[in-house]
Amino acid sequence: MRIRTVLTRDRELGDSQTMTPMIDIVFLLLVFFVCVATDRVVEYNLPTELASGTVQAPPPLPRETWVTEIHVLVTQSADSPHAIIEMNGRRFEDYTQFQQTLQALANVSRDSPVILDITEQVRLGDVIRIYDAARAAEFQSIHFAMKASELNPS
Repeated sequence: MRIRTVLTRDRELGDSQTMTPMIDIVFLLLVFFVCVATDRVVEYNLPTELASGTVQAPPPLPRETWVTEIHVLVTQSADSPHAIIEMNGRRFEDYTQFQQTLQALANVSRDSPVILDITEQVRLGDVIRIYDAARAAEFQSIHFAMKASELNPS
């Protein structure tokens, strides 16, 4: 009976056979990094002269704003089907005239607070219509006025 010699040859070669592929990979990586390193762009420091002294920004110009409260008093008379609108002492019989005046005030200053003082007799539809006019003019703050007796029912 004959014993194979293939097994003995593998044992005789040892670690040298397994190191060959790893040495090939190392040389390939070495060649790759040498080729890549030669294409590198050289960086230079460019001399620049900086201005001496201080740099200041000009002060901001004061912005003129015109902010005043806009009081709108809305009442309802028994003989008129429409609400009577009074804004800062000026009385409006026509709603479109009130709306145009409110828009003109908004073009001057949208930061002005609008205070709506509405009596109990005014219909809800008129209240919403006046509130919508102030919103359409794009005022930033719209408030409803209340009497102190309405706050404390006791």
